[in-house]
Amino acid sequence: MQYAVFDRPAVTIYDLPQPTMPGQDGQTVSAIGDQGLYGQSCQVLEDAGEMVRVRTFYGYPGYAARDSLRFLTREQMQAYLAAPAVMAARTADLLSCPQVAGIPLLTVERGARLRLAPCAEKPDGWTRVLLADGRAAWVWDRSLEPLCWEEDAVFTQREGLPFDDALAQALGVEPGQLVRRALDRWHGGDPGAFRRALCETARKYLGAQYRWGGRAGSGLDCSGLVSSVYMQNGVLIYRNAQIEPGWPMRSIPREKMRPGDALYFPGHIALYLGEGLYIHSTGAAASGGVVYNSLDPASGIYRADLDQKLTAVGTVLED
Repeated sequence: MQYAVFDRPAVTIYDLPQPTMPGQDGQTVSAIGDQGLYGQSCQVLEDAGEMVRVRTFYGYPGYAARDSLRFLTREQMQAYLAAPAVMAARTADLLSCPQVAGIPLLTVERGARLRLAPCAEKPDGWTRVLLADGRAAWVWDRSLEPLCWEEDAVFTQREGLPFDDALAQALGVEPGQLVRRALDRWHGGDPGAFRRALCETARKYLGAQYRWGGRAGSGLDCSGLVSSVYMQNGVLIYRNAQIEPGWPMRSIPREKMRPGDALYFPGHIALYLGEGLYIHSTGAAASGGVVYNSLDPASGIYRADLDQKLTAVGTVLED
């Protein structure tokens, strides 16, 4: 097995081995299915030609351009993932020196994985990080957040093996312990803290434009938003807008939904914030991005078309 890290700010992952496909009414449309963010990892399933078949560490398969990947051996990937790392908290310039006039080496999106670089003396307000090619760069402290997810499933995923089983195998735990492990490691073992963190993370994307298949702060689709929010809080759920066996999301009755749960509609997903309010990335012409809407018919942001089509509420928690 060969591995790679995404070596562009947002790498398009296509569902087909070409970037376009026929659409409705004779239009040519994009074959985009997902995006891999800078520094995140993937398996290389087939390395032939300019389009490489990959599978992300969270289980999404597709095709990425060869020149958007940095290929690693298993030993290199193990060392890469073992290195201390942080997450880009917003669109962030990586500069040649800890000065605002430093030369921009790369601009990354929220969710990019950045390894920490050795630093004898840390300038106030700045952190030294490593690019994927090993070069050092500087970034504002305020542009960073702790990295709160595990990519170990990149080593164990295989056809026919449920994703949770692959991740659990890599971490040496039972599949049913994965969510509890995330809560204990990053949320003090408190389900309420996890729910609050999910809602807070989702709000950071408010106003971002809708982008089919997108997963970056500059543009993302409905499942890109919700799966990214969960990932950044330590739980890896299915990338698309459905509850899929083998990932931790399970269906609960509508009357039991709580903040941080996922709302499922035909071909669409949102994150519930409480008191009838939810946040989602919608391609509707009236919004075209990440907005609030409500399940309360008395609210000015109520959408009957969604409320009446709610098919499931999903949670990863037992409480």
